[in-house]
Amino acid sequence: MNEAAADISPEYGAHDTGLPDVFMFPLSFAQERLWFLDQLQPGQPVYNMYDIVPWQGAMSLVALRRALDALIARHETLRTHFAVEAGEPVQIVTPAAAAPLETTDLSSVPRHDRAAAAQTLAVAQAARPFDLGRAPLFRVHAIHLAPDEHQLVLTIHHIVADGWSMRVLFRELSALYVAFVEERAASLTPLSVQYADFTIWQRESLKGEPFERQLAFWRSQLEDAPPLLELPTDRPRPAVPTYRGALHNFSLDTALTQAVRSFAQREGATPFMVLLAAFKLLLARYSNERDIVVGTPIANRTRVELEALIGFFANTLVLRSRIDDTQDFRELLARLRETTLAAYAQQDMPFERLVEELRPQRALNHNPLFQVMFVLNAFDEAGRGEEDDNDSYREIGIGTAKFDLHLSMIEVRGRLRGIIEYATDLFDAATVEQLAQHFTTLLRAALANPGQPVGTLPLFDADEHAAVLAIAASPWPAVDEPELVHLRVAAQAERTPSAVALVQGERTLTYGELERRAQRLAHRLAARAVGPDVPVGIYIGRSIEQVVAVLAVLKAGGCYVPLDPTYPGNRLADICADAALALVITDGTQPPFPVPHLVPVDAQANDASPVALAAVPRAALAYVLYTSGSTGRPKGVAMPHGPLANLIAWQHDTSPAPARVLQFTSLNFDVSAQEIFSTLVAGATLVLASEDERRDPLALLERLAADRIERIFLPAVALQALAAAAAETSHSSELALRDIVTAGEQLQISPQLRQFARRHRIGVLRNQYGPTETHVVSEWTLAGPPDDWPEQPPIGRAIAGARLYVLDRHGAPVPERVPGELYIGGCVLARGYLGRPDATAASFLPDPHAPLRDARMYRTGDLARRRGDGAIEYLGRLDRQIKVRGVRVEPAEIEAVLREADGIRDAAVVDQPDPGGGRCVVAYLLGSEGIECDVRALRRHCRERLPEPMVPAAFVALDAWPLTPSGKIDRAALPAPQWAAERLDAAPAAGPSAQPETSLENALAAIWREVLKVDPIGMHDNFFDLGGHSLLATRVVARIRARLGIALPLRRLFEAPTVAGLATAILEAELAHGQSEAGESTQHQTAGDNGEPT
Repeated sequence: MNEAAADISPEYGAHDTGLPDVFMFPLSFAQERLWFLDQLQPGQPVYNMYDIVPWQGAMSLVALRRALDALIARHETLRTHFAVEAGEPVQIVTPAAAAPLETTDLSSVPRHDRAAAAQTLAVAQAARPFDLGRAPLFRVHAIHLAPDEHQLVLTIHHIVADGWSMRVLFRELSALYVAFVEERAASLTPLSVQYADFTIWQRESLKGEPFERQLAFWRSQLEDAPPLLELPTDRPRPAVPTYRGALHNFSLDTALTQAVRSFAQREGATPFMVLLAAFKLLLARYSNERDIVVGTPIANRTRVELEALIGFFANTLVLRSRIDDTQDFRELLARLRETTLAAYAQQDMPFERLVEELRPQRALNHNPLFQVMFVLNAFDEAGRGEEDDNDSYREIGIGTAKFDLHLSMIEVRGRLRGIIEYATDLFDAATVEQLAQHFTTLLRAALANPGQPVGTLPLFDADEHAAVLAIAASPWPAVDEPELVHLRVAAQAERTPSAVALVQGERTLTYGELERRAQRLAHRLAARAVGPDVPVGIYIGRSIEQVVAVLAVLKAGGCYVPLDPTYPGNRLADICADAALALVITDGTQPPFPVPHLVPVDAQANDASPVALAAVPRAALAYVLYTSGSTGRPKGVAMPHGPLANLIAWQHDTSPAPARVLQFTSLNFDVSAQEIFSTLVAGATLVLASEDERRDPLALLERLAADRIERIFLPAVALQALAAAAAETSHSSELALRDIVTAGEQLQISPQLRQFARRHRIGVLRNQYGPTETHVVSEWTLAGPPDDWPEQPPIGRAIAGARLYVLDRHGAPVPERVPGELYIGGCVLARGYLGRPDATAASFLPDPHAPLRDARMYRTGDLARRRGDGAIEYLGRLDRQIKVRGVRVEPAEIEAVLREADGIRDAAVVDQPDPGGGRCVVAYLLGSEGIECDVRALRRHCRERLPEPMVPAAFVALDAWPLTPSGKIDRAALPAPQWAAERLDAAPAAGPSAQPETSLENALAAIWREVLKVDPIGMHDNFFDLGGHSLLATRVVARIRARLGIALPLRRLFEAPTVAGLATAILEAELAHGQSEAGESTQHQTAGDNGEPT
């Protein structure tokens, strides 16, 4: 410090303002913002500015105190506090007061502990909050370590100072101290103005044409700017920020520092611009966004007389860049240079006024307009002492953060150093450390290859690249060509022929009987030329016969194609045509579509010498499952035997089936194969759930208890419904359930699910993931106390034989914690889409990351990121494809069906929140001119062509589409459906709906109102026309059982979806069971046509 002060000419001159001893004046615009934040959360040190100055040599406290007194007298801001007058904040300047100097002597602390003790004390001093109502708003703390070693901690509130001010304060304090030590006058140029003058100038200047010109510039720059930069965070953003933070220090080597300078000079830019361009590119890669807004401070001392003042002059410029992956770094820098220079020319617009004028989307939990700050500081080495080791420079944090991220770069003796201040509400230290490493790597790559498209510049070095690819593989050992599933079932039947394989109600089937029946049917199929890759339809409902048919088709070498009897006939006909089915196995029921040949499941063979069954190649197809297709017709996913055998081998090796497993899933979905074969290869018993039990969680609970089920596979939505039903009922039967496997949607550990797992002592909950195109490819296991389970578990690591990549839009791996698209490689892939070579080529791509040549990978369209422990987190869909109640839905397919309806010229489908808190499909329609939209006809039209989850819950008629500037439908601007009786799809077909009359009708209507959030409810209003769906129906049935004591099968609500019909169904059921009692007070009645009770 002495050496620095010696450079200042010795003469001290005090500034006489000629103002009264005490006066007040308005706040600057920047001060108003900090004052407001202090009012919002008082006592926060987040806007404390500080410097910890090492001091070598003797220290005179007398001289230091006199220097501080002189400094306070010279700068009015150092004797300013804030108050409210007439409802407005003002700043008040008071006469000079005693210097805020404190001291602590640590010389008695052992030398090896002294530095740590000094740092702890310095941080504590810097973190002490200020009271804005009391001056001075700065303080100095001298720490004595030894006779010739000290530290000076300077702390000042940002409302009266800025970064420039800290240099002024340090320089002048040094000069004054040396002058007083040497007993002479310090030469400081008298101040011609004070901060009060600036506040008045600022307000006067922001009027008229200059203000309007600057405002027009910033409006054009920031029009439609994204309100929030969605960086991948380690925790959800809190509703109110705590401003807790931390620092991460890093440095660039000398060669990279020089490369920044040289490149900037060649391109006619500044090092600030080069570093900011690289930082924005990093933010774009991390956020997967291309419209990046960053704030940067600017000194804002545009008048020379302001340069010597201590005060809060700094303004914040909002710099926006639209980053195109195809542009090179030179182009990115050139555009950023243009933007930055234009912003400098319009820097007089205070950030606070800009926010006021633009009125961006506001929220307490993030800064308006930008949430990330960048600054390149000039470093003044004076007074810092000699530092032989360049790595010794480190910024010390006080545990606060103003923004999500704030990157400060500073040059220290020829090397650029970085300090990242980050919000610990959002980020872990490891995440920020990784971000700093990637900034360095990306900057180095950009400077080395400035002509390369920025989207292909690497984020990490070769070692990290290899590590990222290594963790894509499974932690489980690969299974070397596992035996095909039907052969394993045959081997199990030979070992335990008398063991029960299947249970359906009161019916059972042993392994020996299953094998014999399947074998007989397989021979009959082979006699009809069924062999490898020959598709065979199965038109059989949930039953033992369905499982027999599946096993028989596999034995014959063919591939089975499920034809669910509950699906609309038109959809089944489309599947039959697409798969070119020549054979369909039935249980005697005639399909509602033409089929060349029907094969009864249990007919006896007529030939004495059955056709021999050929060996089935691993590459032959096992099944074809139809999923929602973007062209408006379903796509058939063709799955070979190999991936299915791999999955079942992995499942059996890692978690063999317990004694009794429930078969819940429809044969249309791939999980059914996992349920069936993981159970049968283990010799366990598979209990088939009925359709009523699949739809009714209460009935399912009873089945689980009655059959002592130990494992169940449930879609995440059905699992939540089961837990919710268990929570709403007094059902107390103890379950034997110990193992739950779930998939289908993002798993949420709700309070009801946690309670269910705790109450029934669930041993393990397996969260699995896998699209139909690959079947299950990952698992995350939740074990231990349910109270310790995370609310949103990851989907885990790859199963044996699978590889999970998280890639950017160019197909390159992204680092840990960075979102990207999930791709699946390995031996788990389907062959493709049946008869769709173009669709197959678009989704099944060459895998350049695999160790084997000619490998493929599947593009899932799912957004994901990999955690630090290697587990994958599912983040949602990248495209418009959605999942509703566990079923994958392609809006384009629903839109295609809607456009076929009479009177509809266009349709758009999105998923929206439903009244019950879930998600549902909503259809937006443009009708043909002069034709009213008949919602009930539309609903019938859809139900005839689509499965129930794909039928829109609401229809909204529009006169025209809201459009984006590019002319596309603005789906975000589509209005939310009005979940009320007067909306389009809730009105009765004709005339007002009769109101409930009897006590039962009123009780039912009350339950409907609660569940549907619709009022009023008419006697003949259709539950599904009011927005109901299967999950809401389960809530209705559960509440009927809980409140009315009526055990109503869920199917009754589907069969009688009105209050009147449901009341009649309940009465008929009561009469059938002899449970009716006389009198309106004890017997629920409904009026018949003649007005008499029925």
